[in-house]
Amino acid sequence: MKYKLVIFDFDGTLADSFPWFIKMMDVVTEKFNLTKIDKNELEYLRKLDSLSFLKYLKIPLYKVPRISTFMRNMMSENIEEIKLFDGIENMFRTLKKLDHKIAIVSTNSKANISKVLGDDLIKMNDHFVGGVSVFGKESKLKKVIKLSGINKEDAIYIGDEMRDMLASKKIGMPCGAVAWGVNDADALAELEPDEVFYNVEQILKSV
Repeated sequence: MKYKLVIFDFDGTLADSFPWFIKMMDVVTEKFNLTKIDKNELEYLRKLDSLSFLKYLKIPLYKVPRISTFMRNMMSENIEEIKLFDGIENMFRTLKKLDHKIAIVSTNSKANISKVLGDDLIKMNDHFVGGVSVFGKESKLKKVIKLSGINKEDAIYIGDEMRDMLASKKIGMPCGAVAWGVNDADALAELEPDEVFYNVEQILKSV
């Protein structure tokens, strides 16, 4: 067993929510008077870290908490549109059979995550932290590590964004990047994650 504890991000890692976010951006930009996203810019935007993304779209940091809350609430109203990526359910069940501990640390709400995962998969999580601030994952990862009783070297945080990789690196914990989420796989690779996953099956093989 390479990692005793596997911690997951949710949006873009376990759940295919990026298309929904893009669809909702026009609503968000209008409500908060932000620069509209040109769909032709998406590939470029996927190469940016979170701060660069906010700067490019001229989104002031003080608006981020309100925007995050608004989007979580919108997702709650449209939660049936959010589905897990293929293979996630089997991955959870296999990890538990192999005696791995599982956790989730996400900016999305616990309510939204619970509805998408369903009761069976939620119960497989040993630790579950939702509603994390956009730049507040380090402290929550530290908390999960402490509660788990597992050394950080024996845990991995798996996510789809640069901020996930950076949060792990800041606390000295291994990180894994999935190639199917928000940030471009090449952009993630530049941060030198400990693992890069191009499909869900690779996670099982690597951890």
